[in-house]
Amino acid sequence: MKKRLPATRVYVKDILDGFYIKSEGDFEPNYLITKDAKKVYRAKIVGTVVREPAVAEDETYGKFQLDDGTGVIWVLGFRDDTRFIKLVNKGDLVQIIGKVAEWRGDKQILVEGVYKVHPNAWILHRYETLKDKVEHIKKAKIALEIYNTYGITAKAKVIAKNKGVTEELLHTVDELYAIMMERQAEEALEEALEEPIEELEAPNEELEEVKKEVIALLKGKKGTPVSKKYITKKLQQKFDEETIEDAIHELLAEGEIFEPEVGYYQLIE
Repeated sequence: MKKRLPATRVYVKDILDGFYIKSEGDFEPNYLITKDAKKVYRAKIVGTVVREPAVAEDETYGKFQLDDGTGVIWVLGFRDDTRFIKLVNKGDLVQIIGKVAEWRGDKQILVEGVYKVHPNAWILHRYETLKDKVEHIKKAKIALEIYNTYGITAKAKVIAKNKGVTEELLHTVDELYAIMMERQAEEALEEALEEPIEELEAPNEELEEVKKEVIALLKGKKGTPVSKKYITKKLQQKFDEETIEDAIHELLAEGEIFEPEVGYYQLIE
């Protein structure tokens, strides 16, 4: 049986801005290359259903729109996969997995699975997607430097391997470079590689301080869940409420704390 390709955590914007590649071979999968040289066969996205799902009368076709905060994309199901469309309603927060596709120049997702999720899952998804994106970009920058110097040669492959860069990434850079040649490829690619790094690598000092204060408060309660109202009351003389809320969300995403019941938080020991 043919092995299913892994699903990649990705932003909708990266799909919409990417380049869809239709494989020449009958048995080769189609895929998308993002502007930062990531190859995506199947996408994993968390977002909100923003248009009421619709299913054809004969149930051979269904669709809904998904918004993940970076963009909106159509999610489609055909034949047996229309069952996934029936699982959701407008306003639901869901995780979807599906193949990237394109129709008349518009990117879309051919759904393979839909799951309703808690808001914390969206926060965690955004964090993990950004983390994966930055790690990929660091390697893609190395691959680009090697490619610009040595092309796709035996020497380039050896250097790439020694620097922890896969041969596949070198070929993806080569493919993307060819696609973007008419768009001043090198400048566009280098700009794309720089975009998210500052966001992850330049921590907000005030936010980090609030996170430490929240952890200290929870430690002081020795395993007893603490309400958001209590945390805010204790810290509001030093920090604004929005920063306190951001700190709580980040600690949830980082797995430092959990929410045993809505609005109450506890340290993960």
